Amino acid sequence: MTMLRTILTRAVVLLAFFAVACSSVQSKTLSPGMTSDQAVQAMGDPDLKDNIPDPNHSGASVQRYVWLDQGKAAIFGTDERVASVQNVEATTNTKQQVEQQAHAEQAAQAPQPFDPIETPLNYLFFPAKAATIYFGAGLSCATGAGCEKPQLPPPSNG
Repeated sequence: MTMLRTILTRAVVLLAFFAVACSSVQSKTLSPGMTSDQAVQAMGDPDLKDNIPDPNHSGASVQRYVWLDQGKAAIFGTDERVASVQNVEATTNTKQQVEQQAHAEQAAQAPQPFDPIETPLNYLFFPAKAATIYFGAGLSCATGAGCEKPQLPPPSNG
């Protein structure tokens, strides 16, 4: 009976800690009508603060805060409150899309015609070429320039 009471007590204590932890988590939401201080409190310091032309009125300038990690931008009105919230795509996603598109275009290129001399030589020396590429990638990683898996060309491309 005491063991059951101990387990129940621990369960109640864990539930209490869980409830406190969940209630103290900041909500990362922006809503129209927030002041700039409220927006910073909800989202943290913005990655970018700038002034843009007011989308509703010509000639006026309004402030914009951008949070790249959360992918949100708040455009403030002339009353210094959030007028609109927009989704923002981070540049890293765009960079990945450009790289994927380049690889897709490279793969879509027509294959080279068979050359009875060059093609066997390309396949013969491909292990040395691959080792050189991986050695360069390892050296780059060791020097702190960034660690990435190298992209090997097909063996048929000299």
